[in-house]
Amino acid sequence: MGRSYKVSMSSLAISCAMFAGLGSLAANADDDKEAVGQGQPGGGQSPYLSFCQERFYEEDDGIIRCNWAVNFNLACFVSYPSNVVVQAGSLISKPEVIGECDNGEKIIKIVHY
Repeated sequence: MGRSYKVSMSSLAISCAMFAGLGSLAANADDDKEAVGQGQPGGGQSPYLSFCQERFYEEDDGIIRCNWAVNFNLACFVSYPSNVVVQAGSLISKPEVIGECDNGEKIIKIVHY
């Protein structure tokens, strides 16, 4: 019927500490989300490195659209433009072709705020 398990107080304490730690991690993750885009006092916003397929790169009326990805490999697999836009005024570097995917699609990178 019922089984009896022996649980030492130290393993119980460790389990409780781990469980409590997970809650604080979740709280910290929420804190980070709120801080995004607010900048730091006396500092500036960190630049981003973005990748996309050259055929999707489109600059129109100060807005840049593309199939943005966080790395070269993902840019090869995202086969449609994303809803994310980048302001042309936030560019730090001009678009630069950095390679090709296996299917021949050229990948560009930009650095922007």
